[in-house]
Amino acid sequence: MAITDFDLWLDNNDLSDFNDVYALYHSVSGIEDWGSFKAVRGRGAQQLIVHSRECDEPLLLASDKARDAFLKKIEDTYCEDMGIEGYYGFHHAMEKDD
Repeated sequence: MAITDFDLWLDNNDLSDFNDVYALYHSVSGIEDWGSFKAVRGRGAQQLIVHSRECDEPLLLASDKARDAFLKKIEDTYCEDMGIEGYYGFHHAMEKDD
């Protein structure tokens, strides 16, 4: 069985590290394995199933509209008023020891 509630699924994953946020976003947007996340096509042409090493139940995104809404949710919730690339770039630069 898969979860369709974004918030419930996200609550079952530790996204306190910017690398994990970035990996989840790119896994879903590119429909691929990235970090501890894996996105694959479901039965329907637009269905997407997102797996995580931290959550026993996968997330079902039933349409491209749901996928777009989920990606927006990630940016709105975790990216500190930045787009995903800006958020990653900022935190990556802050992590550097120059």
